[in-house]
Amino acid sequence: MLTELRLLLLEDADADEIKRRLPAHEYEALCAWHGKEDGAIDAFLRLRSYDEAAMALLYKPGKNAKPSGRTGRFIVLEGLDGAGKTTHMELLRQRLSDDGRTVYATAEPTVSAVGGLIRDALAGLHTRSASELAALFLCDRIQHNVNPKNGISGFLQAGTDVICDRYYYSSLAYQGIDSDISWVAHMNLDCPEISRPDACIFLDLPVKKCIERMENARLTTEIYETEEIIKRVKRRFADTFRICNDRENIYIVNADRDIKEISDEIYNIVKGIK
Repeated sequence: MLTELRLLLLEDADADEIKRRLPAHEYEALCAWHGKEDGAIDAFLRLRSYDEAAMALLYKPGKNAKPSGRTGRFIVLEGLDGAGKTTHMELLRQRLSDDGRTVYATAEPTVSAVGGLIRDALAGLHTRSASELAALFLCDRIQHNVNPKNGISGFLQAGTDVICDRYYYSSLAYQGIDSDISWVAHMNLDCPEISRPDACIFLDLPVKKCIERMENARLTTEIYETEEIIKRVKRRFADTFRICNDRENIYIVNADRDIKEISDEIYNIVKGIK
């Protein structure tokens, strides 16, 4: 699986940087896909539609088994603001429901009291440090999992598929800018009450297009919604996925395409989860 290629694409690396940083075995696989070495990276960078052979190089679903007793699938959609998470969460929910699955769609921060504190901080109503926000997100995430009425863990144990808009990957990427990303990772990845997703699907859209969508759709902005910060966050997502890669199923989907193409790719990824 071309792990490093996916992360370099997420960093918006150019062809020369990709060739320099890509491990030899991954570069050989990319050249084999293209049929020759000359132009292999440029050909991959130009892909704007679903290519089954190319996706087979990037995606190898199901490397981690579900925890014992858990029958529901846990899918997280991540991405920069404006990337289309809300749209594709609903499309995925509909398609899984059409397959006869019971589906619960949710998001972070939640509507809990702690979630309200987070939203106030994101809106700039109350100034909080990155470490404070990371800790608040952790508390909200634990409650999101263990709440006896609508907690993620309970739904998964009951066989319900859970789709979540943002999860701990966002904590590492956003709060990891100004706080210690290793500390944020340790709090979240090693917390026994936080469920691990079966798949994290990152919708990758160019920063400028994310900003255009936000400007067209919103009257107000949040504290992380400036071009400079969004560029830093995008690179932090690449760092986050490097940290998580050995024990997570991470999928980076090109979101700069027709909605149906994106939806089909997301659905195919989820179908591959056993």
